[in-house]
Amino acid sequence: MSSAPTSTAGSCPISNACPCDLLTWKNPIKTGKVLASIVVALVVFKTVNLINLFFHLSYIGLLVSAAVEYVSKVVTGKGLITAYKPSATQSCAKKFNEQVLPHLSTVTVNLEERFRKIVYAQDIESTLKAAGVSYIAFKLTSWIPLFNLVVAAVILLFTAPFIYTTYKKEIDAAIADLTKIIKEKSTEVCNEIHKTVGPHLETLIKKSGPLGDFVKSKLHTRTAGSTVKDTNDSVFGTPSSSVSEAEPIGVSTGASKFPDVPATKLNQSTVDEIIEQADAAVDDAKKTAESF
Repeated sequence: MSSAPTSTAGSCPISNACPCDLLTWKNPIKTGKVLASIVVALVVFKTVNLINLFFHLSYIGLLVSAAVEYVSKVVTGKGLITAYKPSATQSCAKKFNEQVLPHLSTVTVNLEERFRKIVYAQDIESTLKAAGVSYIAFKLTSWIPLFNLVVAAVILLFTAPFIYTTYKKEIDAAIADLTKIIKEKSTEVCNEIHKTVGPHLETLIKKSGPLGDFVKSKLHTRTAGSTVKDTNDSVFGTPSSSVSEAEPIGVSTGASKFPDVPATKLNQSTVDEIIEQADAAVDDAKKTAESF
């Protein structure tokens, strides 16, 4: 009877540690060590020019190594540095290739697939979310230095998950209440704007004469059973099964000819009244939005 292989050879040493457990302080000692290491690294990065220090230590160490090797070969006939060369079994590159690279290859493939979906808009919602995140990052990096953003991100990473897991019920309830209030307020604002602007628009259409009737006939009335596709079809003049095939008299909607505008002359007083009605509708909408 065969059994599933239980060998852990080639497994990634860091794959057993869950990032969620690390950030929620389930093991305070381990999380504290990681946080302390990150803080020390940030302080060193901020206060020390690491690139300059690296090249400085590199040329000193290489000069010392070459000098010791040369002198030891002249004096003893055997190089002192090459005598302590590590064996091939102690290769760090082999360990990295065997333990880390297989996991990194899976991660990079998944990242590339997600990147393609976002860039080529295979998922429009994800693309819009990425655009929003990019805009927020653009604004933040314009106002706040990058190093301060990194420090703030580290603080949030090691505090926000812990606070959320500790007070999960209270936070979820508060978010649900806030979402409900926002939806109610937005609905009230939309209804008030519709009530305020609606009569002005009706008056504007009536005073426009045949031109208003023509515009009204082309407006799509959204119903409970209407869909986004129906809306797009009616707005852009494409045929749809939910739209009646009856056309206004004297109006052609064929693809080869643009709809004719009704030949009606409006006197100056009517035009002025229409403009006044439109201005009044805009002012009422602004006042209603500001009141909320």
